[in-house]
Amino acid sequence: MLIVVCMPGFGTAQESTGGAGVAKDSRPWTLGIALGQGRRSNPFVASDDMDVNAVVDATWYGERFFFDNGDLGYTFAATSAERSRFSGSALLTFDNERNYFSYLNNGSSGLDISSLRTIAEEKGFSGGVGIAGVDDLGTLSTAELEELIYQDIDSSLPERDFAINGGVEMLYISPWGDLQAQLLTDVSNTHDGESAFVSYSHPWLMPRSEVSLTLGLEWKSGDLVDYYYGVRKEESLDGRPIYRGSSGTNGVVRLSASHALSEHWKLVGMVEREYLSTAIRRSPIINENRITSFFLGLYYDF
Repeated sequence: MLIVVCMPGFGTAQESTGGAGVAKDSRPWTLGIALGQGRRSNPFVASDDMDVNAVVDATWYGERFFFDNGDLGYTFAATSAERSRFSGSALLTFDNERNYFSYLNNGSSGLDISSLRTIAEEKGFSGGVGIAGVDDLGTLSTAELEELIYQDIDSSLPERDFAINGGVEMLYISPWGDLQAQLLTDVSNTHDGESAFVSYSHPWLMPRSEVSLTLGLEWKSGDLVDYYYGVRKEESLDGRPIYRGSSGTNGVVRLSASHALSEHWKLVGMVEREYLSTAIRRSPIINENRITSFFLGLYYDF
């Protein structure tokens, strides 16, 4: 079971974009949990997808300070008109790029089994050479092929560290939709990179239900992309050449829905597709051009 804080899309769009001192309802806090079935694909080669069986929703809003599912913020500006609201906040948040490294198979080289077989054939490892009694490379596992090819070399792909980002967030909530923008920089000196995010969400509200569509763009600087998706000289080996990442922009499309079953229970669902930038797709440790996430379950609001 994987418990994820804030898989987006379970509140109403008018509420879930909260942020910046805008309370989600009359309470200063929200605590909820969704149990169900979900998955997030992993773009790294030789990796497992991430199962999502539980999602925790925890928020608190004070007059200026707020906590929203892992984001800590301070509202420095807030205005409200007849049917719209604007807010600006300083923000601290975690960079989630690190999560993918936890699902690399065997903490391995990051190469898929077909690539390893090709390298083994090119090196002439066949007919039982290297591993006694093995005549067919097709019978070897990923770990056995890595042992055969790299022998005394540590071929595992080094894991990257978590980063803490700081910056500003702007939110504009109106009858025609919600605009969100963030400009963040690494304040933990992990990768010393920056990112910028902008999205538009439009909710369709019904008496007990809501459907929300979100379109977004996220720019990642070269330092950020290179840290998480690049291959350093000391990490390169056969089948994993040196790669220097550059800046790029990912696109995001998300559809979420909720239906109230009672005062505390909701049926919730979300599907999201993130299209990776060319700078990420070209990395030799990436074999997917997009990340797909979905979740369907029951949400309980405490």
